[in-house]
Amino acid sequence: MLEVSNDFNQAMEADNRRFETRIKINGKLYTKKDINSWTYTAGSISGETFQIGSAFSNSIKIEFCSIIEDIKELDEITLEVGIATYDADYHYENIPPGKVGEAQVGYAKLIHYQPTIFEYVTLGTFYVTQSDPDRNGKKTTVEARDRFVFLESLYVSELSYPAKIRDVALEIANRSGSVINETNFSMISNSMIAKPIGYTYRQAMGLIAQFQAGYVRFNRLNQLEVMQLVDPKFSISPAEYFQRGLVKNELMYQIGGISCTISVQRESGTEQITLRSGSNTGPQIVLENKVMTQDLLDAIYQKIKNINFYPFSLKWRGNPALETGDWITLTDRDGTPFKTPNLSYTLSFKGGLTATSSASTNSSAQTVSAYTKPLEQTLKEFSSRIDAAGNNSVYDGLTPPPYPKVGDIWFKKSRPDDEIWIYSKISDDKYDWVLQTSTKLPDDIANKIENATPSDEIVKTINLSKETDGKEWLKITGAKIWLTEQTRIDDAIIKDAMIGNLSASKINAGTLNAANVNVVNLNAKSLSAGTIIGTNLSINLDDGEVQFTKGFIEGGKGRIRLDMNENYLQSFSSQGDGFIVKNGIFEFYSSFMTSEKNKMGTLLLDIINDGILFKGKKGFTIATDNYEGSLSVNTKGITINGKMIQLLGNGGNASIDIGGGFGGSNGIGFIGKSSFMGDLSVLGSKNAIHVTRDGVRATPAYETAESYLGDIGRNYTRENCEVWVDIDELFSDTVNTDIAYEVFLQAYCDANFWVGDFKSDKFLIKSDKPMSRFSWEIKAKRRGYENKRLVEQQMNNEFLINAHSEGVFKGDGENE
Repeated sequence: MLEVSNDFNQAMEADNRRFETRIKINGKLYTKKDINSWTYTAGSISGETFQIGSAFSNSIKIEFCSIIEDIKELDEITLEVGIATYDADYHYENIPPGKVGEAQVGYAKLIHYQPTIFEYVTLGTFYVTQSDPDRNGKKTTVEARDRFVFLESLYVSELSYPAKIRDVALEIANRSGSVINETNFSMISNSMIAKPIGYTYRQAMGLIAQFQAGYVRFNRLNQLEVMQLVDPKFSISPAEYFQRGLVKNELMYQIGGISCTISVQRESGTEQITLRSGSNTGPQIVLENKVMTQDLLDAIYQKIKNINFYPFSLKWRGNPALETGDWITLTDRDGTPFKTPNLSYTLSFKGGLTATSSASTNSSAQTVSAYTKPLEQTLKEFSSRIDAAGNNSVYDGLTPPPYPKVGDIWFKKSRPDDEIWIYSKISDDKYDWVLQTSTKLPDDIANKIENATPSDEIVKTINLSKETDGKEWLKITGAKIWLTEQTRIDDAIIKDAMIGNLSASKINAGTLNAANVNVVNLNAKSLSAGTIIGTNLSINLDDGEVQFTKGFIEGGKGRIRLDMNENYLQSFSSQGDGFIVKNGIFEFYSSFMTSEKNKMGTLLLDIINDGILFKGKKGFTIATDNYEGSLSVNTKGITINGKMIQLLGNGGNASIDIGGGFGGSNGIGFIGKSSFMGDLSVLGSKNAIHVTRDGVRATPAYETAESYLGDIGRNYTRENCEVWVDIDELFSDTVNTDIAYEVFLQAYCDANFWVGDFKSDKFLIKSDKPMSRFSWEIKAKRRGYENKRLVEQQMNNEFLINAHSEGVFKGDGENE
């Protein structure tokens, strides 16, 4: 089952549901207004039998309400359906109808309008198999299947056999160009099988699904995956059933055994033998699989032997987040809950949504379900449906069902009408189908309606019209219509009306044009949402935003004022402390702070932690320690002067010594942990410093023309004069040992040593004497820097020479 929000599920269970759909073909988007209907048909371990290894091809059929001529075979279609999780049309108060002539004007209430919000789920990606423009009917019917349409060619494997089942599945996916669900494929068995010969890609994937005791499908994201039945803990309440929508077989289906016939080569020739697992009684699953073995068949049976459920068929309101292969909990006519798998699933969209879920099974199975059109699948479903008593069948079609029994029901289509027939006993020796009811009206009533002429004073015509907004409306045309009793209209479009007395308390949504309405004594407390707009003022009651272009806002005694006419903002306390912002200039007035300007036009702003912050057109300066140090940012760059800057953090502190350095050295010194994210280039030596008995001493870094990392260790050869030395896993994470690396050896005895072999995770050391000790050093290229050698820098020699002469760099060699 797809992951959706709680709002989505609540909207699906609500009494009023509002749907939208999005269909994309060749980059063009079609919505509900562009179609008459669509039908989505999906299956899992489905059909007339419990089909282990099913490769059911999900399909859609769309009827557009116009002629579309640019749709070609195998064009890609994506189909989505959305439900309104917030429906603006239904979020209003139920106001009891008022009597005409007795309404009183109270006060108006402006209601904020929030648009309808839809949450969408995808039904999958499909590819056109048939497009049929009907110019007479002004419609276009398009049929499409999922990606199995590309897996119908012959599969010829190039693996070495026996091969792992997972490797076969990956080869099928790769060679057919299918995107896989990687997590799902990682769970496929690694058992070995013989080479499958004579299968299409789709049938071969069906074999893979057999070994997993499941079915294969393209999921809603167009990914190939092998699935088993899953339980998302999903329930369908009886309130969501259609009338008499649930048909349950009271005889539980439970697998008895499973068998598969294979060919075995004997000296006398090819022999057909049947492999069996489980019991010989009860429903049997019969597989067709040329590479089946007894061990694999036993493993399949262990996975499915405990599956049991009541076959059923349910017509209900539907939920597009539900998928085939999901277990669902239903309630039968006795109020008893039962759990059953959703093996077949059909969704129909005609503005609203309806669905049919079923699990109609017998006792055998085929390897792969052949593709059939949606109509044929529907007929098969009806023909195998069993009623709640488990004795009678329900049929659908134009021709009389074969081999009926007394009590069977036949839904027969008779042109525009539907008929219900029951197979009954006519006489002692005669049985036949008997018509019970029909949607067709009797001839006498039909003639009266056809020839009736309504009076001009009542109604002239009643028909359907799309004049208002393109949607179907019931149009009544009459000379005069007078409703004398209470009449309630939930939602209406009235182009022109004269109402004798109207209570304003009945108005809770929409727009009142103040140019046409004169409202007297309006209570401002009733303004709760929306935006109040004037010539120079706008007030949004929802987010609090206020905009005005003229006038001013002033506080008590003029201590705070925002003046749009004079373009300034000011705020003062009763002691005269405060500030003014006018024409881009920020001025402070304070008993402890004065306004000063220097030649650069900088302005004193604030005192921060014993320092002073200046800001102006050219940059800013932070002066610390009573002007003894400062950080300046200006057009020439950044300048840091002073004794010490400390940066405090959660784990401690880091200090930067500016100018004087540590111990009298020149430059900048860092105290604490320092990290540089990115490349670090140094003009000078890179040293580690150490505390020694003769002061702090530096050891320079050993550097090579290429980026190498090293590790050192000791070991000894064994009785066979050799030993494999494992490369430390953490060290191997830092270097690339898939390419050549170097090993250096040092003997700790009188033996001779050499490197016998290299591998990515270890190397072999040999000696001419057994049990000989040695040390080793490995040097390998750092990961990500394998091809870096004496990398050219953007700076040139002249730059380095100038930096050297100006004293930027004073190395030990020069000091000497």
